[in-house]
Amino acid sequence: MFAKLNDNELEIASKLVFDGLSMAKKSMEQILQSPISIEKVDYSDTVKSVLPRYLQAEAQTVHVIKTQLIGELKGISFLVFSDQEVKKVYEACLPGTIINSSSPESKMMKMGFLTEVDNMMAAAVITEFSNFLGVEMYGNVPSLHVMKGEEVNDFLEKESGDFTSVIHFKAIFHGKELDISPDFIWVFQEEFVNKIKAIVG
Repeated sequence: MFAKLNDNELEIASKLVFDGLSMAKKSMEQILQSPISIEKVDYSDTVKSVLPRYLQAEAQTVHVIKTQLIGELKGISFLVFSDQEVKKVYEACLPGTIINSSSPESKMMKMGFLTEVDNMMAAAVITEFSNFLGVEMYGNVPSLHVMKGEEVNDFLEKESGDFTSVIHFKAIFHGKELDISPDFIWVFQEEFVNKIKAIVG
C-alpha cells in the first residue's frame, strides 16, 4: 500500500497507526498497572513476506486474532502472537490458578483475555482511522485461530481475499510486567488509499 503514497501521505498514515497504538498502550498500562513504552514501529506492505520469523520456527504454535472491519470502509486486522508472547501476556495479566489449569473454563478465560487484548488494540487504531478519514467503521467480534508457524502466511493471504491495501507494523511493548512485540497486520479496500490521498492532497 505504501508504495502508492507519497512521503507526506505516508507520514499521515504512519501517524494514525502510531497514535492508535499509543491509545492501546494506555489501555494495556491500566490492565498491568505498569508503564509500557513503544520502542519502534516497522512497516511493510505485502502479506506474502510479512511474517518470516514464523516460517523460521515452523513447528512453533502461533496465535492469530482476526477482526473484521465493517462500516463505510471494509478490511481485516490480524494480531499475531508467538506462543512465547502469549505465555508472557498470561503470566503478566492472569492468576496462576488460571494459567496452570487445563480445564475448559480456564482455556476459555485465556482465549477470551487474548481476544480482549486484540479488541483494545484494534479499536484504538480503528478510532484513529475513522476520525481522521471521516468514515464510520468499527471492528466485529474478534476470532482466535491457533496454527503452526508455517501456516500463518497462507492463512493471512487466504483470509485477506480481494483487499489490496496492506499495512503491517510491529510495536515493541516494553515494560516491567510485559515485553512483547506482536505483529499487527491490516488489510483494506483500495478506497482507504484514495481517502488518504483526497484529504492530504
